[in-house]
This record gives sequence, C-alpha cells and structure tokens, in this order.
Amino acid sequence: HATKIFTDISAGKMAEALPLSFLYRFLRDAIFALFLAVVVCVAVREGGAGLLRRCIEVVKLLPGVETLLLLVLRREVRGYLKQIDQKRPTPGPGAVVIPEKGLSQEELLEELKQKKKVEVDPHTGKIFAYVYTSEDERFHCLEKVFDMFEFDKEEGESIAEKAVKGRAEIDPEILAKKDAVVRMFYHAFMHENALNPMVFPSLRQFETEIVAMVGSMLHGGRGIVGTLTSGGTESILMAVKTYRDRARHLFPSIKDPEIVAPITIHPAFEKAAGYFDIKIVHVALGKDYKVNVDAYKKAITPNTILLLASAPEYCYGMVDPIQQISELAVTRGLPLHVDACFGGFMLPWVEKLGYDVPVFDFRLPGVTSMSADVHKYGLGIKGSSVVVYRDADIRRYQIFTYAEWPGGLYGSPSMAGTRPGGNIASSWAVLKVMGEEGYMEVARRLMEITQSMKEGIGAIEGLCICGSPHMTAFSIASTDPKVDIFAVADVMETKGKWSLGLRVLRQRNFSIINDLKKGSLVCKVISGVNFH
Repeated sequence: HATKIFTDISAGKMAEALPLSFLYRFLRDAIFALFLAVVVCVAVREGGAGLLRRCIEVVKLLPGVETLLLLVLRREVRGYLKQIDQKRPTPGPGAVVIPEKGLSQEELLEELKQKKKVEVDPHTGKIFAYVYTSEDERFHCLEKVFDMFEFDKEEGESIAEKAVKGRAEIDPEILAKKDAVVRMFYHAFMHENALNPMVFPSLRQFETEIVAMVGSMLHGGRGIVGTLTSGGTESILMAVKTYRDRARHLFPSIKDPEIVAPITIHPAFEKAAGYFDIKIVHVALGKDYKVNVDAYKKAITPNTILLLASAPEYCYGMVDPIQQISELAVTRGLPLHVDACFGGFMLPWVEKLGYDVPVFDFRLPGVTSMSADVHKYGLGIKGSSVVVYRDADIRRYQIFTYAEWPGGLYGSPSMAGTRPGGNIASSWAVLKVMGEEGYMEVARRLMEITQSMKEGIGAIEGLCICGSPHMTAFSIASTDPKVDIFAVADVMETKGKWSLGLRVLRQRNFSIINDLKKGSLVCKVISGVNFH
C-alpha cells in the first residue's frame, strides 16, 4: 500500500494518494500535539494560575463570550450606580428640598439618633478596611482640635458665642444653632467613610438628599443627579473630566478637544484642562466688563466639547450672559457648565429678595451641569461642594469603574476614593438647620452691607465700581491717574491691617473686596480706602 501511495504521488495523483480522512487525522493529531506542547510550556513557565489565566483569555476570544461578559459588567455597574442614587428628587409633595424654615436642634438630634441606629458600629469589629481609629482619649482630642480650628473656639468661646456678644451683624441665633448642629453631626460621622455606599447607608442618603436639595434650589428637574465633592476645584475637575470622556465616546474623531470660556473663568478650569489634556479658548470682555457673546460664538470650533460660564465670576462679581450662551449651546448641540461655586448658595436668595439677577441655572435649557460650594454661602464646613447634572446620562461619564482587580469591582464617583463622612453629614445638617428662612436672612444682611460699601466707595472722588455686580463681590478701580489703586490696597493690607479677602490683580488694574460679612466694618473700610 505504501508502494502504491509513493507511485501515485510520483505520478502526480495526490488526491488519490492521500485520502481526505488521512489528511484530517494528520491535522487533528498535529494541532493536538501543538496545543499539548503549549499547555505544558505555559504550565512549566507560569504555573497553574498562569495556565488558568491563559485558558480564560482563549475562551474570551470565542464568538459571543466578550459580549456576554460586557453585559454582566454593565449589570454590576448599574447596580453600583443604584447604590449611589438611593432616590432621586421628584417634584411636588414629598420632594427633598431645603426646608422653608430650618429644623430645630432637637428635631435634628432625633434624626441623627435614627440614622445612627442603622449604622454598624466600627468598634464592633464587623467592618473591614473603611475605618481606622480607636475610641479613647486620642479620639476625643481630635474632636477638640477640629472644634478649635473649624469654629474658632478659644477658651470655650465659638464664633456663634462671639456673635451673641454683638461681634457679628447676622442674627446670632442663626449662627449659634448652625454651629451646634454642624459640630454634632460632624462628630457623629467623623471617622465614617463614604468610599463604599453600602457600608454606611446614612452617608449615602445624606449625599443623595444634598444633591436633591441643591438641585431643587437651582431649579433642576426630576432627573437631576450629582456628587458631593471636597470643594469647588474637585467639582470643576469632575465636570471637565465628564465632558472629556463624553466627547471621547460620542465624538471619537475629536483628537484635540477644546473648551470655550470667558477670560474671567476660575483658574481651576485651567488646572482641569492641564490634568485632562484639553485646550481652553478664552474670550475677551467688552467695555462693560461682560464677555463678548459674538466673540464667544466665533471661538466655537468643530473641536469644542464644552462651553463655560460663571454665576458670578470672581473678578468683577457679575453673572456672565448665560442666557445667550445657553442659546448657543442649544443651537450648536454643546453642553454648558455653569460655575456657581461662589454664587450657587447666594444668588437664588438674592433673586428672591428682589435684586436684579439674570437667570443662570437649570431654567435655561442649554445648562447641562452646575457646581456650587456648600462651604461658601451654604455655610458648611470646609471641604464641601456639589456638582450636579441635568440627567444621569451625562453624569455616567464621571463615574470610574474597574473590573479587572482580583478584589472585585471597584467604583468611585469622584476624584477621591475615601470621602470623609463628617463633611457629608454636616453638609446635610447645615442645609436642614438653615432652611430658606435662614439663608434669606444671611443674604439680606450681606446684600445690605455690599450696597452700603458700593455707595460709600462710589462717593469717594477718584474711585469707581467696575461694571454692575450682582452679588457680594465687586471691583474697585481708579478714575484719577494720580490715584494708584494698588498703593491704596497695599497700604490697607500692611498699615491698616485689613484682612477682608482683599485681592489685587495688578495686570487688570483693579482690586477686589470679596466676602464682606461684618456690617459694622462698612464705614471703617470706606474711611480706610478714602484715607489711604
């Protein structure tokens, strides 16, 4: 038979010499031998774990397996997002909003007791990896240190107690109640960690309700979502990161993404652009100190992924022409983020008091996200801000998830992993204890102070207020070439010992007086500027 095969091959009769069944068996045995050799080599070089990993990689190459795995991962991510969003704000009765009148200390104490009942006490030893502390004298020492620096507590006297003695112009009862409640809630959650929303369910509920209250204050709709962050900069970072990733997903052809913003936009956006490799295209201001909308429109290019505006901007204290920018955003199909870190907790109340405030929030259809700092005019402790989005479809680009870690699915809604529970709890508490009534009172008093200062500065020959500020910040400029406004600022800071948030932007030839909270100083500041 072998002689016949050889003869057939010599005669060119290959098909007759090697039947298909013989070729099939030969290839099968060769492939099996090669596979066995590879398996042995991998097992020798990488061990059993390496062999198992290689096998899984091969299985993932099979048709349909990758799609099935993606479906499983998406289900896990959706589950994580549900953990973050315990419930969303809904319009009408039962909506989570800032109460019209602030809750009493007794009501909030009872609320705190109920919240702590559902928490697992870390000192029982049943929580791993999230809390690192001990209940001893060192623990209570931390509480005292916190009180000393957060509440300016000296010899048993807090800011609120000083206010009672007449050293502050805002209603002392409001400050006293706020300080007491904020301290109580911070102490109760000082060492809790919001890294895993399932471990401390109270923190999850606090954060969800904070977002709901802020969203309602800014006229957000049913789908408003967001995250509590460590401050305005992190809120800004998260917004820029969100829109960068959104553009990568929806518009992969954009290789050099750009953001259009007024020149007065906060420098934190420059930091975000540097971190996330984005170019910011700045638009100049007009003679009225407002951004030129026509120039803003011309700055938009096919590479633009986001529009920015401020409410208000820090430099002159004016709200950008957000209504016109919103129209641009709708027309061009671009998202618009409004930076209200400074004014988010002031402008809504200033508007209700009857002052002229342009529409700046989610009432405008082009506004897709906003940032507002609880630790500014929300009167919360430092390290608390909120970034809110019109809907979850936008916010999903902010979330980071990683499924390849042997420890399981890792998810994080913001830059930070560990997030201090005390900040979250006390931020919720301050919104509840202040209420609209408390915030209105603070806004009323601060606007009266601001108006008095503006009138006083305007009455000084050689000085003027830049533009038409909408809130509690304004810029002073010199109209007399003989008056050097920088020299005035320098003397006030050094000789007059003023520490009122006075900042001088020398390249712009003006200075800013910002966050003026003590009305009894108005005449002194005015006379100080006039004298110097």
